[in-house]
Amino acid sequence: MIVVAAFAVTNKQIYANSDPLLSESSYENTALSEEVIKQRLQHLELPFDVKYTPDVKEFIRRYVTLGRLDAEAILGRSAIYFPVFEHYLNRYHLPAAFKYMPMVESGLNIDIHSSAGASGLWQFVPSTARHFKLELNGPVDERLDPYRSSEAAAKMIRFLHNRFDDWLLVLAAYNCGHGRVEQAMEYAHCDNYWEIANYLPKQTQKYIPAFIAAAYLAKYYPEHGMAPDYPSLDMTDTRTFRIYRSMTFSEISKACGVTYSTVRNLNPAFVTGLVPASSKGYFLVLPSWAASGFKIWLDKKRGIDNTSLLEKANIRHYVALPGDRLETLALLFKCSIEDIMRWNGLRHKEIVANQELTYYVPKPEVVTP
Repeated sequence: MIVVAAFAVTNKQIYANSDPLLSESSYENTALSEEVIKQRLQHLELPFDVKYTPDVKEFIRRYVTLGRLDAEAILGRSAIYFPVFEHYLNRYHLPAAFKYMPMVESGLNIDIHSSAGASGLWQFVPSTARHFKLELNGPVDERLDPYRSSEAAAKMIRFLHNRFDDWLLVLAAYNCGHGRVEQAMEYAHCDNYWEIANYLPKQTQKYIPAFIAAAYLAKYYPEHGMAPDYPSLDMTDTRTFRIYRSMTFSEISKACGVTYSTVRNLNPAFVTGLVPASSKGYFLVLPSWAASGFKIWLDKKRGIDNTSLLEKANIRHYVALPGDRLETLALLFKCSIEDIMRWNGLRHKEIVANQELTYYVPKPEVVTP
């Protein structure tokens, strides 16, 4: 699915605007001249050599002219999701540039569904989702969970790279399946993407130019006078908790004062408004301002009582960054991994970007004269 192709042709009257950057006549002699594009493309940090083609230029034009408003909304949503993508790409030792894939797949719109039954940021169909261990049942659709779906996507990308050992072929196979790519390689008698492209489905032929254009947009949007259209602060400044006990959105809303609709918008994977009990744990996302109140309520449900620690230690809070691991945080906090897990009611060592963690620092000894 190539979302940019869908939104880019919906508003041709935008050329009637007075901004010369958006006019057809300025297309060749301002920010979108071929020489400028070629120079900028060579500075993109992509894991393959970028080839300038008419399709690449056309997709860039769609982003920064015809689809300008939609592109600014995508850039705004990237503030929510890029840290999550970067976390799992880092964990699976994959190029950070693959965070641009969901810009093409879904326009970073988590609620988008395709006619083929694909859903979520990474556009998984049910069969592929289940193959990579995503849960799909009545109350839960983990294709709509940014964390779980991003990990599944990282596993799929790694699988495809182990198969092809070529990042361009990985992108193509993600879009149309590794069987179609292997068939195209047989027809072309080679494994060079640009040689086999004509043997791939039309949508896949557009996929890599769209990916290159998405990377271009993410880096060079200021040069086109564009600005990200950020969602509300409740959607962008968030904290993540790992939940093992069953709870409803209504309970969560009452516990920390967040509206039911905000809880639902931040946690679309729980399609019925229920977080089921789970031994593996589900990720729950809340606005940062509500984190403290929710943590107090959650600790009571977990039966965690750290009050005795406060007599001899000061409480601290830490928000995990992409790539953080408990092993390194234990060194940073000067405690053990088990301490962090006990203080936060964790059953697993896995932590994720934006996860809020509590730790304790011993109070300095008071020396009496």
